[in-house]
Amino acid sequence: MFSNLFLKSLGAFMVTSFGFSPMAPVVNVDLTLPERPLVEVEGVQRFASCSQLKGQIAKADDYFGRGMMDDMFAMPMAVKNEAAPAPGSGAQTAPDTAQEYSETNVQVEGVDEADIVKMDGTYVYHLSKNRIMISQVLPADSARLVGQIEMDDDVHASDLYVDGDKLMVMGRKYMDHFYPMPLAGDAAESIVPYPYGGNVSIAQIWDIADRSEPTKVRTVEFDGSLSSSRMIDGNVYLVMSSWSRWHSLDGLPKEEGLVPAYRDSDKSGEFEPMVRCGNVGYFDPEPSREYLTVASVPMHGKGEVEREVILGSSETVYASLENLYVAKRDWQVRPFYDSMIPEDRERTNIYKFNLDEGEVNFAKQGHVPGHLLNQFSLDEHNGYLRVATTKGEVWRTGADSTNNVYILDGEMNPAGSIEGIAPGERIYSMRFMGDKGYMVTFKKVDPFFVLDLKNPKDPKILGKLKIPGYSDYLHPMDENHIIGVGKETVEAEEGDFAWYQGIKMAVFDVTDVTNPKELHKIIIGDRGTESEALHNHKAFMYSPSKQLLALPIRLAELSDEVKADPYNDGNEYGDFTFQGAFVYKLTVAGGFEELGRITHHEDNQAALKSGWYYGDYDADIDRVAYMDNTFLTLSDSGIQMHQLYDLQKQGQVDYPNADEPGYRDVWE
Repeated sequence: MFSNLFLKSLGAFMVTSFGFSPMAPVVNVDLTLPERPLVEVEGVQRFASCSQLKGQIAKADDYFGRGMMDDMFAMPMAVKNEAAPAPGSGAQTAPDTAQEYSETNVQVEGVDEADIVKMDGTYVYHLSKNRIMISQVLPADSARLVGQIEMDDDVHASDLYVDGDKLMVMGRKYMDHFYPMPLAGDAAESIVPYPYGGNVSIAQIWDIADRSEPTKVRTVEFDGSLSSSRMIDGNVYLVMSSWSRWHSLDGLPKEEGLVPAYRDSDKSGEFEPMVRCGNVGYFDPEPSREYLTVASVPMHGKGEVEREVILGSSETVYASLENLYVAKRDWQVRPFYDSMIPEDRERTNIYKFNLDEGEVNFAKQGHVPGHLLNQFSLDEHNGYLRVATTKGEVWRTGADSTNNVYILDGEMNPAGSIEGIAPGERIYSMRFMGDKGYMVTFKKVDPFFVLDLKNPKDPKILGKLKIPGYSDYLHPMDENHIIGVGKETVEAEEGDFAWYQGIKMAVFDVTDVTNPKELHKIIIGDRGTESEALHNHKAFMYSPSKQLLALPIRLAELSDEVKADPYNDGNEYGDFTFQGAFVYKLTVAGGFEELGRITHHEDNQAALKSGWYYGDYDADIDRVAYMDNTFLTLSDSGIQMHQLYDLQKQGQVDYPNADEPGYRDVWE
């Protein structure tokens, strides 16, 4: 950032004028940690020295242009709420333990995903307004708040895991710098404003053996932004991206400011380089100024925090029981190269890591044309990785998009593919199930495709169905039936597109794979109706054993007068009329049977009269669950318990009032 000549001149000026040297001794960090024994992987290269690593990153800075990286450091910091009142005392009833209870809706069985709500059959752990509320909900008539965890002043919690008597909170904060500043006092901030700071991802472990008084036992902080995480057999794997500060001042120990940092309260409690320069790997020949870190933190005991770092970044994360895949769209701009080979201008890089009881090791890198929709675009089956992509973009007038499925072998080499699916449309949802795949694309109508993936070298389209609307999320009901959740649509009178309407739920019958059918469907509300389940599968709850489906919905409805208007062309938004849980009994024979609706808003009529909703968001239900025959709805105001299936209210837990987490300007 500054030349040596400039710093020397500045130092001489300060010694002469103010009587102190800006180049105060740096507090040394122990850099004697040994380089991790490297697993030899074909295609993975390691840097021979810090100078080589710094030179490679310097090339990236010249390649992409300077300035953008520095702007990303000025991020807001979360500020702790005022402490909420402690849970009330009073008569306490021994908690019941549920024989059956819902868990987080995950993509892969045995691979847990972090969420704002976790249950263990006895207690509910709910992240609400930067607090973790621990509640006993059975028996429902004596439900109570047992304990709570207040987050640190500068930590903004995002989600959590629970495993036995341990709870891990995932969070983030901003730090001005990780290492002691090389300049003294105010001169440091005025001359080199925050050159070493950035986003910090946090994994905080609590002992909850005593639910009324949880105890923090370990905090691990990582230099970087958390992309996603997974928990497998008590080990939590975190995927993070961070920017290199390659232009750090000369005179620092060699890894400081060059490789990402981390801090473990079980060790020195000070930040140190996450790895040595010789442990940093790279695959791509193109320069990169970002690091991709995969780390594992054990939920139990005092195990080592494993770390793998490569030059790269993350966007989409998928994990099986044995492997973790990190995909990132290749945004590199190469005008001349693209003009010569236009078909290669859009691709997604995929990094494969082997997981083994907390250990993380590089495996392979591969790439596919196009870009992914979300984590459900990836799936591992019988040693092969299946990837669904859209290549190109969809516009109202004209489009060059195609949709594709690529299959990569265990070495991440191409094995088979289906290309050119639904030209002019894009993927709205994807679900891989064993030897089959189900894809929904959309522009004006909803083509539902059934794919045969049994032979990875020769995948095929088995059948398709064209119907109005589309599905944002596909969920397996059984081997021959798929649930779709999305939007109903109507074609626009002018233009090559369709207007979104209310929420549509459907059951697709794929018994005859060559002729899939829409067996049942239901439309909820009108244009403007929304649900978190449309973009977050963890808000969707389905239990085959209970024949129960539920999700939170913000309902918007058109008046009878608007519906009767002959000039209504489908683009009119409804008025807000309800927020809460819609609860259904779902069977193959009977379809969707609405059991009822539950809201936490005490006066829903006030919202009705407002026309649109700008009310009490604390009462908005964002998760639904069950324990035995008790149905649970959760909002920032608390938990309500209702009887299955008549939905008669049984009890509730009210949370203490608290403000939303605030933010302060880091420049203050």
